[in-house]
Amino acid sequence: MRKTVLYGIWAFCLVMLSSCLGDPATQLTMANQAGVVVTGYGPGKAVYTKGDVVVSSDDFQKANVENGECILFDYSIDYGTANNMGAGTDTSYIEAVIYENTISEVRRWGFFNTLTDTSTVEKNELLLSSLQARTAYIRGNLFLFTVMGNHPANQVDSFSLSYSPDERLGDDKIYDLYLRTVRIKADTTRGESMIIPCAFNIENLVKEAEKNHSDELKFRINYAYSFGKDSASINWKSSDIFTIDLTGEGK
Repeated sequence: MRKTVLYGIWAFCLVMLSSCLGDPATQLTMANQAGVVVTGYGPGKAVYTKGDVVVSSDDFQKANVENGECILFDYSIDYGTANNMGAGTDTSYIEAVIYENTISEVRRWGFFNTLTDTSTVEKNELLLSSLQARTAYIRGNLFLFTVMGNHPANQVDSFSLSYSPDERLGDDKIYDLYLRTVRIKADTTRGESMIIPCAFNIENLVKEAEKNHSDELKFRINYAYSFGKDSASINWKSSDIFTIDLTGEGK
């Protein structure tokens, strides 16, 4: 593969549109979708997407992706002709057209159950302009879409997500997760506002909620939004509450 996963805001979108090929009444094209590559489905490789929709094709077997990899991609399904291969089995999938030239890798970063020191600024810490409301939870992986202003195209960043298992908000047991970003490699070229997708394997947190006999996992993401007056402290901004259904009924 792969294309870079830095997107100018003007170019990043989530759309559903009818294809100009086939019957528009039955054809659906999904753009810039999150997915996790899986193996053992029909021809071999497939993509597990949000809502437990698994898509694959013969051509996708040639794609330069590996089992377990997090990606963004475009695909199209003609529900008038597509076969649901192996329906009723654990490895069933829907035949789709997967546009290989749209596949981009989403880097998976560390998720820690020990909270970092949120009162201090880390070396080369970066601020986020915002965090998109768009998320996806797929096979243990949480996809987030961060927005960073004045980001040089070749700057290299590192992300981390941490929380304290003992600190929750209110009776609903809402977890507070802290997202941090640091610069690994600088780039002196002119920057622009970028949307940077990232993924975190939060399966252990989900299992923790299931062990507590919860029907859902609720959490919010706190991210570094600005520095204090002395530049030695951080002002944190919180996202809305995200919910992951653990019953399987909302899939």
